[in-house]
Amino acid sequence: MTSSSQFKKRIREVALTYLADWGIVLIVGIALYGLMVGSVLPKNPNVKLHQIATSDIQSPIDTVDTQATHVKRQEAIGSTPSAYAYNKNLGLMQVEKVGDLFDTIAAVKKDEKITSDSPQVAVDNAIKMIGDRLSGSSDAHLSDSTLTALLTASDHNLQIAEDIASTSIYEAMNDKVGWNDLQRVQDKASASLPSSVLNDSIRKALNEVLQSYITANYSFDANATKQNKQEAARNVDNVVIHQGEVIVKKGELVTNDMIRQLKLVGLLDEHFNVIPFVGLLLFTGFITFIFWFEYYRFKEKHPRYSVKYLYIYALIFIGAAAIIKICSYLRLTNVSGISYLVPLAIAPLMIRILLNERVAVVSGLLLSLVGSVLFGISAKAAIFDSSMGIFLFFSALAGAVVLRKRQARPKIMQTGGLIALVNVLVVLSLLMFQNTPFSPASTGLTLGFSALSGFLAVVLTNGLMPLFETGFSILSPIRLIELSNPNHPLLRKILIEAPGTYHHSLMVANLAERACEVIGANGLLARVAAYYHDVGKTKRPKFFVENQMDGVNPHDKISPQLSRTIIISHPYDGAEILRQYRMPREIIDIAEQHHGTTLLKYFYVKAQEQSEKPIDESEFRYPGPKVQTKEAAVVELADSIEAAVRAMQKPNPVKVNNLVKSIFNDRLSDGQFDECNITLKELKSVEKSIDETLRGVYHSRIEYPKDLKMKKVTTK
Repeated sequence: MTSSSQFKKRIREVALTYLADWGIVLIVGIALYGLMVGSVLPKNPNVKLHQIATSDIQSPIDTVDTQATHVKRQEAIGSTPSAYAYNKNLGLMQVEKVGDLFDTIAAVKKDEKITSDSPQVAVDNAIKMIGDRLSGSSDAHLSDSTLTALLTASDHNLQIAEDIASTSIYEAMNDKVGWNDLQRVQDKASASLPSSVLNDSIRKALNEVLQSYITANYSFDANATKQNKQEAARNVDNVVIHQGEVIVKKGELVTNDMIRQLKLVGLLDEHFNVIPFVGLLLFTGFITFIFWFEYYRFKEKHPRYSVKYLYIYALIFIGAAAIIKICSYLRLTNVSGISYLVPLAIAPLMIRILLNERVAVVSGLLLSLVGSVLFGISAKAAIFDSSMGIFLFFSALAGAVVLRKRQARPKIMQTGGLIALVNVLVVLSLLMFQNTPFSPASTGLTLGFSALSGFLAVVLTNGLMPLFETGFSILSPIRLIELSNPNHPLLRKILIEAPGTYHHSLMVANLAERACEVIGANGLLARVAAYYHDVGKTKRPKFFVENQMDGVNPHDKISPQLSRTIIISHPYDGAEILRQYRMPREIIDIAEQHHGTTLLKYFYVKAQEQSEKPIDESEFRYPGPKVQTKEAAVVELADSIEAAVRAMQKPNPVKVNNLVKSIFNDRLSDGQFDECNITLKELKSVEKSIDETLRGVYHSRIEYPKDLKMKKVTTK
């Protein structure tokens, strides 16, 4: 029954933990969505037709103006000239047709024996025959009078007429003849007929022949014209209203075309559109998922971190987004470059101190994306402000990587100066990319605000870190370094009341810090915890051998059981003292766990010798708990090994190495690390590190002679 209730309690705790985790992540998502929702809310300007605009109105998107594009294409089509084709061979073709005409007349005239005095019936038959023969080869239509004149002409005159007609047609059509020029060319050819060799009837007939056979050889090409106009229309680019483009300028009269463009970009759309809100929801979901994933990945690698670090991470993240939101409205002051004052680097700085560098870098990227949206809202011109997004990313990146691994509170001049330098260089490059005109006042203000942002971020970080450390009882590197100050009241208490314990703790701290760094654990935490791990000995300092300066051991006068009670109580006395001084939980845990459930062998053996009955070993064991973290395991090993080596007579490297291995194997076989996530490989590395450090301390020394007599040197 008890086991079942414990299982249910454990299930309930796990469920509540997961609910708390997901609840915080959900709150982060809702907060981000609420901050960014202004980017998709309608930005309808207050404009009316035929009124003066009170402010500039910019397009929030890129869109194609189809109506303006259609007008431009129609203009291009209308301005494209028609295409004409010149058929230079058409003149020769017409000459050949005229030749066929005269050959046919001559042949019919010969067959029908037509002469100048032939009866009309014969002439009519001949005309009909000519028409039948030329019906498939000629497109000219000559009158009966013309054919009669040519049929009744003498062969000589007919030949002359043919030569004159062929020559005139060829000369007339040797140049380009358009339809507009055709009548003029025909009349010119008719006027040039020689009157000296032709009678009136032949001249009249030839005039009709020229009018029929001289035609235009330079004519409109419909296909080419169509292709040219289509090509001209295709070459017209779309008229695009670009994001940020000013559609209506302040002080201008609002025209119908401006109203049309405002409607086109959605600034006058009165219908609710859910799609942008869904898009923002997806964008926020992406940001929130990466936020959760980075914390989950961090927690897997650092299981000692409790859920309160998720609260801290969420609070910093949402707080930074809120700061960006507030600073985005600074540009409404119209002060040049004041928007670059946003101190976004504060978030990566704090996350770098409290969590790690990777989480700080990723958070900086996410916050820069959020910032580009928030500054897009205040600009009232676009959903994203790419320039601010770039600036915020590099500023946040500088804040994430500028701190050294063990650096305490960020130094205002050093850290702030580096971030300010990055900010200035980024803003300067952005101004150059945009080809912004440089003016001393405007550019100076812009660069000055960007530099001030770096220093402001460091000042805010230094001011807020104590609030987080106190409010959440967290142990940051800054807090650890403060606790390692020798002037701390507890350390002075140990030094004054238990000086031997103090020096022992210093040595344990050196051993533990280096060993933790070898296995990737928190060396600074191990060092500081080692300083305080034996603070419980200050209650009864003389009962611990390192503090017995006068050589008197009070344990010689009391029973082993009482000695056991006094010795075993010191970890728990120490934990109680640390709680009274409001020390971090991690340090309290190490002080309480640094002996685990080990056996007090000396007093156990002494009790066995004095007792007639067997004594249960558990009576002389520390009640625990066993070590729970890598740092606690390292401090336990360093503590027991240092104490044993200190008690060794004439230690040397070989004796130290054997002792280290003996204690290591004893703790391992005793199961003291069963509840800790430290691996056997890491324990071997810890053993090697402690051994190497002790070798450096207890190295062989030169034995100086007792009486050192100095020889006098005399000079002549």
